[in-house]
Amino acid sequence: MNLADEYIGKGLGISNIANLLHIPRCSFYRNGGSDEEPSMKRGRHNSLFTSRKDGNEITTVDDSIVVEEMEKLLSREFVCYGYKKTTKQLNRQGYIINRKKVRRLMAENNLLNHSYNRRKPVTRVVQSIVEVHHPDQVWEFDIKYVWIHGESRNAYLLAMIDCYSREVVGHYFGYHCTGNNVRETMASAFDRRGLENISGIRMRSDNGTQFICNTVENFLSMMNIPHERIHPATPKEDAHIESFNSILEREVIRRFEFETFEEAESTITRFMDFYNNERLHTAIGYITPREMNKKCMEEKQKA
Repeated sequence: MNLADEYIGKGLGISNIANLLHIPRCSFYRNGGSDEEPSMKRGRHNSLFTSRKDGNEITTVDDSIVVEEMEKLLSREFVCYGYKKTTKQLNRQGYIINRKKVRRLMAENNLLNHSYNRRKPVTRVVQSIVEVHHPDQVWEFDIKYVWIHGESRNAYLLAMIDCYSREVVGHYFGYHCTGNNVRETMASAFDRRGLENISGIRMRSDNGTQFICNTVENFLSMMNIPHERIHPATPKEDAHIESFNSILEREVIRRFEFETFEEAESTITRFMDFYNNERLHTAIGYITPREMNKKCMEEKQKA
């Protein structure tokens, strides 16, 4: 088997070696847990060499050379490849190597967590379920698509909701929704609420590009308001705004077919007024969000 191991180390396939030496393929696999080699793993050893194609000639190089190529590649400015892109780059350089081996070599040489791959940590949600005890403690915001049938396109509805009173404190409706639109909607909502009432407030959203852009982050930082971003694919962490979106879907979007943007905008504006001032909300004791907010303000004044 020493001769077979030598061929394996040079990168030859098991079938070719077995045919060459006239031995069964099973001879290449070790029995783990034997008395002679109790720590030996089952299966063949990892190859220490890699084939490289240079024109019509195929040569064998030591894996250390491959690792040097990886380090050279990852040290370049702007290169932040993972093992998949690194494999493709090595293939372009003539190396006959698959991504499984590349990943193993990168892991063994601490290249998977290369410094160029490190990202700035973000503030994730500490509690998966929002716990609120008064209005203006946590606001959630999200975007909902509204289909304009007559113009065959979607419009964006950005809504912000107070998690305690369930009141929609601000919204924006338009064909485009950028970080500037989010910032302006927040600023208007803060002004209407009053700076004294939003002291200590926290904003919570998903990881939409409009919400995590520098425009929004810098604005909230300037206002000294923390921005909590939920974990990916966990809508229960911003369940209040998701619940509002489902209400909007059920009570407006599915019931009306909008021919124009103006018709949709007018309908949504009326619904927002109805939702805040007239629609009874089960979660807050079958009263309206505005009544809930007023009730809390009166209790605060009495205290």
